Amino acid sequence: MQWSDGIFGIHGLRQGEVVPTLDVLMAHKHPEDREPVRAVWADLLDGGGQGALLHRIVDVRGRERRVFSAVQADVSPSGRVEQARGFMVDVTQSLRIESQHAASEAIEGAFGHKAVIEQAKGVVMALQGVDAQAAFQVLATRSQHANVKLHLVAEELVTAAANGKAREILEGY
Repeated sequence: MQWSDGIFGIHGLRQGEVVPTLDVLMAHKHPEDREPVRAVWADLLDGGGQGALLHRIVDVRGRERRVFSAVQADVSPSGRVEQARGFMVDVTQSLRIESQHAASEAIEGAFGHKAVIEQAKGVVMALQGVDAQAAFQVLATRSQHANVKLHLVAEELVTAAANGKAREILEGY
């Protein structure tokens, strides 16, 4: 087995520190990912072809890394795998950034519209003389029946209230 400087680096090693073998490669797989990786290698070594997967490795410093690996196993005319070649890309940082972005969007989605929804609930409470839970139900029902996001229903009502037209909007619910 031959490793590039990049594969040594992903594992936290330098060229010459270890002799690269399939056993060394597998020893660095995250324990939960060893079987899926082993299964891909077994299939490739058995009949050739291509395989790819996203998995984790644990480098020599104990840091978990997310990597994408792709392998092509070439079969000789005799039916035996002669050569397997592939690449491994460390996607840890990319996935971390993507996860942080997705989490930020989820938080913003959950709380970004909270103020306008609370204002709309207040309008409903004042005009209909109901409690907060019932006011929310009025808005949620309108959202479902109109197939419009709740925050948009709330924005419409708050804008109407600012223009003195909230009662008319609520009558349409």
